[in-house]
Amino acid sequence: MNSTLSLFSTLRLAAVGSRSDQLRIGLTAVGATAVTVMLLLAASVMFIAEGDGPYRFDVLNQPGLRPGVIISLLMLGIPMLLFVGQCSRVGAPARDRRLAMIRMAGATPSEAIRIAATETGVASMLGSALGMAVFLTGRQLFSTEHVATIATETRMDDGGILLGSSTEIVRLIPTDASIPTWALLVVAGLIPVLTTGASIVALRNVAISPFGVTRIKPTTPPRVLPAVLFAVGTIGLATWTTVSKVVGLDGDADVVVSGVLGFGLGLVCLVGLIIGAASISSMVGKCMAPRVRNPALLIAARRLISAPYTSSRATTTVLAVSFIGAAVQGVRANFLLGTDSADTFYRDTFDLLNVVLFVAVAITSAGLLVTASEAIVERRRTLATLAASGTPRSTLAKSLLAESLVPLVPSIILASVAGLLAARGLTGTQMSTWDASTETERVVGVPIPWREILTMGSATILACTALTALSLLFLRSSTDITELRASA
Repeated sequence: MNSTLSLFSTLRLAAVGSRSDQLRIGLTAVGATAVTVMLLLAASVMFIAEGDGPYRFDVLNQPGLRPGVIISLLMLGIPMLLFVGQCSRVGAPARDRRLAMIRMAGATPSEAIRIAATETGVASMLGSALGMAVFLTGRQLFSTEHVATIATETRMDDGGILLGSSTEIVRLIPTDASIPTWALLVVAGLIPVLTTGASIVALRNVAISPFGVTRIKPTTPPRVLPAVLFAVGTIGLATWTTVSKVVGLDGDADVVVSGVLGFGLGLVCLVGLIIGAASISSMVGKCMAPRVRNPALLIAARRLISAPYTSSRATTTVLAVSFIGAAVQGVRANFLLGTDSADTFYRDTFDLLNVVLFVAVAITSAGLLVTASEAIVERRRTLATLAASGTPRSTLAKSLLAESLVPLVPSIILASVAGLLAARGLTGTQMSTWDASTETERVVGVPIPWREILTMGSATILACTALTALSLLFLRSSTDITELRASA
């Protein structure tokens, strides 16, 4: 068999399949499309030239603030990329049977892994091409200029401020920025390469034999390491003033070192949260099991104990967004307290960040839908057995909802508290403000943004609840009596 025919056969075997395989390819392509558009938006901001603009959002007009916009867009791409990884598990039982049949037909284990990885790569390539088309089309649609009213302020000789406004022709987004061809090619090829590589890495602990696919999964999640990482990151950020003195940082002289150290502590905290999500699920299950009497909660508790990684798989992205969202609200409270209420620059900037965060919440909730649906389909024989033995379908539905949502609430609380402590530790809990009535400076405490944090946390839980409930559409078919005769 020559190499051309081998490549063609691999592509064909990766593309054909059942409806669940087609759904998996479609969802992976949609996720790759979203990631590609986000990366191209970041590239547009990165390549804004000196003569480009002006833009509706002043944060794009300030060269010193554009790196923050780029970092925000790239961070938003992380949950989208994780969503692509979650989509690769849709319809996994059917794909496992197909890979086992390919092995029985004579394929080697490496060839079976190549077929599975090629499927993800092809879907990501289609999504990347679609994302490029969506981005280029959007540039044409939003390329028109329009007149906007810009608030202005003039400082008088007596120290007062004269507020006014002016009209200016602006663009909504940087559609006039020229992105080099090499940057477009890098973005177009980055997502397929990353997703294909991630698929190969994920299949390292998978044994594909002619009789089925076996996954080597740890049953006991680690407890000490996540707790240590979370404590080190959170305490380090919350006591940033002390940490800075110990390390020897001197104010603005070590801005780069401070930024790297702060980012590192935040990353340590996030890693502790993410790898500790399974530990939270296991501990919640062990606390519930001996105490609850409700059948649905008892089933959910036993499931959390036996398979903690399943319920925590989609929680990781939710925790990351909750941590970042709480930190943003804490920084927002500090900045708005120290600026003039008539100056809308920071308020508009943080409003834009809030929009980005709510988009991220929607994406992470969609990932939870994919994981919950996969768990129902993967456990269809167990669910069918429980239904056949007399367990009401409503009880099974409640247990599935509890399995996903019960460990989610304490996880979001932990992530939000850590993000808030990080923001208050980095920006401070007190600020000097000018009192115009007494013409003196006074020190005021930075308020805790309870309303904003509760709003974001409630929106996250509600979105996760709604989409998890949507996954129950698969429950009726998965509890059908005929599933007892199907192979696992």
